[in-house]
Amino acid sequence: MIREASVAGGKAGYTESSPELEQWLARHIAQGFAADALVLSMLRSGYDDAFARRAVAGAFAQDTGGAAPARPAPAEASAADTPAVYAADGGDRQVPVLFRLASPQVQLFQQLLSDDECDALVALSRGRLARSPVVNPDTGDENLIDARTSMGAMFQVAEHALITRIEARIAAVTGVPAEHGEGLQILNYKPGGEYQPHFDYFNPQRPGEARQLSVGGQRIATLVIYLNTPEAGGATAFPRVGLEVAPVKGNAVYFSYLLPDGTLDDRTLHAGLPVAAGEKWIATKWLRERPYRSAA
Repeated sequence: MIREASVAGGKAGYTESSPELEQWLARHIAQGFAADALVLSMLRSGYDDAFARRAVAGAFAQDTGGAAPARPAPAEASAADTPAVYAADGGDRQVPVLFRLASPQVQLFQQLLSDDECDALVALSRGRLARSPVVNPDTGDENLIDARTSMGAMFQVAEHALITRIEARIAAVTGVPAEHGEGLQILNYKPGGEYQPHFDYFNPQRPGEARQLSVGGQRIATLVIYLNTPEAGGATAFPRVGLEVAPVKGNAVYFSYLLPDGTLDDRTLHAGLPVAAGEKWIATKWLRERPYRSAA
């Protein structure tokens, strides 16, 4: 059964229990995790704050016959181990979905890529990193701006066997054909690196973006894959929804901005928050409404 997340007061959160969640809580309580650590892990996986606190308190009460005890524990339960809402068919594997927000359409895939696949993409990109540009909306040229501080490497569609396999998996979980995808872009952010709030779709009213629309139509969705887990910071934030997605290696956040009536959903305004410690590696895949060919 597919279960939706909800939005209330600007905050997104999943609010339905399941046998999997109950088993996950019981297992981590038995392992010595503290209540606050379990609540934090659930919040980072998309659960509603009040629901998470009730669920954790209830699990402790069932375990001990009373209130949650104070006990020594690891600082945080693993977000990668939090139970999924449902699983998506990735073609070569089942991909758990940690949450799905219905409006705007946002999904968090768990372990879309394996650790080895993440490491291999990083290794492929190291020799071709360059400062990441953005499209100038007035001229159509690619310019460097202070709002985007990453280094990036661009790959052609199906350029490498690993990329071909990943693109097929992306097409399977999103339902968007592989030929509608732009080339995979690998990005690296150092401490302090960020991408300030922006939209990924093109503004058809800006003359410089007409060139982009001519090579596959409008962008309709974005997939951001986290290739490592930064020491601190680097979340993907959706300020108009009140949602932040923690960067966890192998996980991927997908958001669609083309509404059924053909308009673009401005609630998908998003940002790559500053990396506070360590570095962040991501892979970005932009998807078009028609088969894509390079503008070059």
